[in-house]
Amino acid sequence: MKTGQESGPVSGATDDLIVVENVSKSYRGAKVRALNQVSLTIKEGECFGLIGPNGAGKTTLMGCMLALIRPDEGQITIGGVPPDDMAVREIIGFLPERPNFESWVTGREFVAYHAMLSRAHQTARRERVEEVLTQVGLDHQAWDRRTQTYSRGMLQRLGLAQAIIAEPRILFLDEPGSGMDPPGNAMLRKLFMDFKKAGITVVLNSHHLDEMERVCDRVAFIQKGTITSIQTLEKSHEKEHVLHLKWPAENGRDNWPEKLMALAQQTSTDLVEWSDEHARFKVENADAAARVIKEAVMAGIPVQSATPEFVSLAELFEDVHGASE
Repeated sequence: MKTGQESGPVSGATDDLIVVENVSKSYRGAKVRALNQVSLTIKEGECFGLIGPNGAGKTTLMGCMLALIRPDEGQITIGGVPPDDMAVREIIGFLPERPNFESWVTGREFVAYHAMLSRAHQTARRERVEEVLTQVGLDHQAWDRRTQTYSRGMLQRLGLAQAIIAEPRILFLDEPGSGMDPPGNAMLRKLFMDFKKAGITVVLNSHHLDEMERVCDRVAFIQKGTITSIQTLEKSHEKEHVLHLKWPAENGRDNWPEKLMALAQQTSTDLVEWSDEHARFKVENADAAARVIKEAVMAGIPVQSATPEFVSLAELFEDVHGASE
C-alpha cells in the first residue's frame, strides 16, 4: 500500500489537504437547504468522520467533495486545486452508500476492470486484484462467481476492494460497514489501521458511532445542512472522564463527605457525587485519575475498584443533536 506522504500531482502546501469554504446546496422543491454555509478542513493523513441523522446532508457534502455534486455557493479545494481536477481524481478512492454492480460480472472481473482504469501493468494487476480481494475478506470461492449471487455483505466487500485497488491517497467511504457481519467489522478495523499507518486521508460517513470512535481523529456533527460542532477524539489516556471509586459499606464514617471533598481539592478534581459505598470524580485524563486513586488509598479509603467512565461518541452525538433541536 502506498503511503500518503509520497509526492504526487496534488500535494497540500499546508497540513490542510481538503478545504471546504462556505458551501451551500439546495435541491429543487426542498424547503431546507441540504447544505448551509458549511466550512471545514481535513488534514493530510487524518481520518475525518461525518456524523448526523438521516437527511442531515452528510452524503451531499461528500458528493460535493468528490465533485459529483456542484454546490450552489462556496468552494472546495483538495491540495489547492478543485476536486474535479484530473490530478485529484487519480489519487481518490470512493465507496458510495449504495454501490451498484453489473449482475453478469464476476467479483474478480469487476476489480480487475478498475485496476485497468488505474493503468496498472497487467502482470502487477493480477497480483493486486487478488491481494485486495483477500484484504477485504471476500471468500476465494466467490471471486469467479457473478455478483448477482452475492449477499449484501459480499457486495460491500467488493465495493471496498474497488475503492482501494488503485492505492489511493484519499479515501471517501460512505457507510462502509453497511451489511457487514462481525468478521466484516473486524476486517474494517484492520483496514483502518493500515490506512493510518500508510498516511492515507479518510473521509468517513457511518452510523456505527462505536466504530467511528475507534478510527476517527476528528468528527463533524451535521444537523439540517449545518455543522453544529467539530470534535477531536482524543486517545483514551488523554480523555477527560469520570473516575468511579467503590469501597465496602461500613458504619462510622460521619466524616466521609469532608474526606472526599478534601481528596478532590488535593487532586484538583471535581467530586461529582458520593455515597457510603462509592464516589465519582471528574478528572482531566488518566494521569489525574491515577493521582486520585493513590491519594485515596493514602487517605485510608479502602478502594475496591476504580473504573473510568469515558464520554462516548454516542453521548456526544446525543448532546449535540439534542442541543440543535
